[in-house]
Amino acid sequence: MDVLRGRPLCVVDIRLDDDAPLALGKSPFRNRRVSYIAGGTVEGERLRGEVLPGGGDWSELGPGPDGAALTLIDVRSIWKTHDGALIYVTYSGRLVIPAAVLAAFRDPAQVEALPEESYYFRIQPTFETADERYGWLNALVAVGVGRRTAKGVRYRIFGLE
Repeated sequence: MDVLRGRPLCVVDIRLDDDAPLALGKSPFRNRRVSYIAGGTVEGERLRGEVLPGGGDWSELGPGPDGAALTLIDVRSIWKTHDGALIYVTYSGRLVIPAAVLAAFRDPAQVEALPEESYYFRIQPTFETADERYGWLNALVAVGVGRRTAKGVRYRIFGLE
């Protein structure tokens, strides 16, 4: 059996709007939260640039196992490379925060001190671009590991071979 291997693609730091998340509350359909993207950076060997303001995360919050908070992630964003290419990036994923670290996770003054392994934060980004220089992204399957920061999120993204 072949084993999938990941090759580092980039590290992405996303700054969220100061009001993030906007908790819409528990409707008859879901418990929706919306976070707007204020900007960010993309740093990698083959992919670098900025995350443009204006995208967002339309996440859903629910109860997880053993009192954990479970979030379904639904992000849409535009990245602009250092050489002017525009890339539409969407990703879904899961964020599971155990009850024992939930208070620290929600506190911007404490969250960065939490060990990465104290919660589960995984995404699967999809890239779309018309720029031929980055056409290879259109065929790439990628995964990422997330970490909450005081002002937003940081992802280490890997392309699967």
